[in-house]
Amino acid sequence: MTPARQRFHEIHYLIRQRIALLQYPPQTRLDIDKLATEFKVSRTPIRTVLQRLEYQGLVVTRHGVGTTVSDIDFEHLREAVIFRMRLAELIGELSPLAPAPEVINDLATARADCHQLLAQPPNLEAFGRIDIRVHESICSLIGNAHLQQVYDDLYYRTVRIWFHFLPRLNWQDEIAIFLRYIEDQLVAMQRGDTRAVGFLIRNAVSGVVIRLDHLFAEMEVN
Repeated sequence: MTPARQRFHEIHYLIRQRIALLQYPPQTRLDIDKLATEFKVSRTPIRTVLQRLEYQGLVVTRHGVGTTVSDIDFEHLREAVIFRMRLAELIGELSPLAPAPEVINDLATARADCHQLLAQPPNLEAFGRIDIRVHESICSLIGNAHLQQVYDDLYYRTVRIWFHFLPRLNWQDEIAIFLRYIEDQLVAMQRGDTRAVGFLIRNAVSGVVIRLDHLFAEMEVN
């Protein structure tokens, strides 16, 4: 990989993570000049990154407005969430990779960090960073390059929904559910059961959808 390509991936990774963690909330304008100054590059690589993010559904570019972070519309993204659930089932079928020891160690660290959140005031960013680390651990098991790319894109396109509405859910309950999920994933990886990893993702995402549907129903009543 060339240095320029490596730099592109680094900048894309950081900006995409900021969008996912809501550090750049929906409708935030992304200033090319400011980003170029921050990352010490010209405007061209920033434009390339923003074009990639637009393709991934995370930003929108409008004439006269510039590039802004896309809105979070659960109903619009519901099909993407369902597609992600189905793709997760393929993780254990399409050239799965055995979990490396460092991946299992990273997941064990994520479990410990998640457990600490139970005794702390709500911290959405800390929660989000743990979720991203778990996602990256799972992506390391996907041996099919096309599946990995599409699944990774769908994760970042849809995970903002959960992060956005999480403060309206019961924090302690959500952390406890997430902790159990990490523990189950850790057991599956220690067994080398990549098929179980995929089904655990499907079930976890399905649970989030159900809880969000209940939340929206309550919001309509109130």
